[in-house]
Amino acid sequence: KIWGFVAVAGAALFLASCATVSREQCEAGDWPAIGKAHALQGFPASRLDNVVEDCGRHSIAVDTDAYMQGWRMGVRAYCTPRRGFEDGRNGKRPSFSCPADLAVDYDDARRLGGRLKEAEADVSLSESSLERSQREVDDLGERIAALDCMQEDRTARRACRLERESLRDRRSSARYLLE
Repeated sequence: KIWGFVAVAGAALFLASCATVSREQCEAGDWPAIGKAHALQGFPASRLDNVVEDCGRHSIAVDTDAYMQGWRMGVRAYCTPRRGFEDGRNGKRPSFSCPADLAVDYDDARRLGGRLKEAEADVSLSESSLERSQREVDDLGERIAALDCMQEDRTARRACRLERESLRDRRSSARYLLE
């Protein structure tokens, strides 16, 4: 019985965490603020359907006009060049279209942020490649230094010298990548 209660309580907590709005928010009824907050989080206008459903569970009616008025205000506050740049850097875009008078600046800034993100990824990739090349140069240097080509057997000395020459060529190629 205890485990059943724990499972039901856990499921209730999980479902409550999935709610679009809390019971308290429904009771407070600050629909413009809720709509604006949802738009500022990048949610589409269809989020209102979830709000109506969640508040309906508590028998609370939603003022959809007030919600949408707030949502439109939130969209206008969202669609700034600064937000566009941040969205571009994060590889994100809102689930709605910005109003025409704001869209060009927002989209330009989002593209710029995206280009910066790509450039940073390229720099990171180049740095990783340089680090790998430097490790390879260091490793090959150690392997060359560790070779002892003073064996008594002429064939073994020749093989060792060829190995050392091959390692030096590889190290030279790896150094070239560092320049």
